[in-house]
Amino acid sequence: MKKARIVLGCMLLLLFAAGSMVSFGQTTPTLARFDEDVAQCRRVVRDYCAIVQQMMQEPRIDQAKQEKGLALLRDARAQWVRIQEQYKSNPPREYAADAQFKARLQDFANALEDMEKALAAGQPRRSFLACGFGCGLFVSMHEENGLPYALDALFHLRKTAKTTQALMKTRGLDGVRPMIPALMQKFDIAQKSPAPWPENDERMKPYREAMSELSKNLDELSAAVAAGDAKKVSALLSQLTNIINRPYTIAL
Repeated sequence: MKKARIVLGCMLLLLFAAGSMVSFGQTTPTLARFDEDVAQCRRVVRDYCAIVQQMMQEPRIDQAKQEKGLALLRDARAQWVRIQEQYKSNPPREYAADAQFKARLQDFANALEDMEKALAAGQPRRSFLACGFGCGLFVSMHEENGLPYALDALFHLRKTAKTTQALMKTRGLDGVRPMIPALMQKFDIAQKSPAPWPENDERMKPYREAMSELSKNLDELSAAVAAGDAKKVSALLSQLTNIINRPYTIAL
């Protein structure tokens, strides 16, 4: 009887210890949970980014927009502190072999700090460039851990689109022609990447529609380049970044 009580006591201690580990967050978090926590923070940064891009086009600093952007960045930084505390020593198993995981989280914290400092100093362009660097950190983190995301493929496509837009201004059609295969290839990668949401998710319909619109724009661009129609090429390129941003925004 005494032996049975000892065994029972040991079992209760083990159960208590296991429960304590769960309560203190020692279980390995899922990739889906981590991704959603990160996405919530990045959505706040996306809203700030839209404001700072408007400010870049204006001749003087709009203080109301500046304060709104700063408020969003303060929110994002507070969220990111919580993410660091929760995951830096307990990453999802997909990142378990990444010795740089903790440093990667800090790198984005530093980027957020740079965004805030530049915007507070009335330097929206510098703030925006820090934002672009921060977004690129996530792409590197995913790709260097073998995690394919449609969002990252669209990030690469948008970067190539911006280069193509610049080439149209500096080199005309001769600069654009060599970029068409790269644009098509990057779109194909985005199209074949795992969908950002389950097919029954309400976000998938607008995502598919936005990708279809993007495909149509690229096809028209390719045809216009082949026909040597510089005016149409210029018009299509002027819309391209905004069109890419539609599925990109939904995927985030």
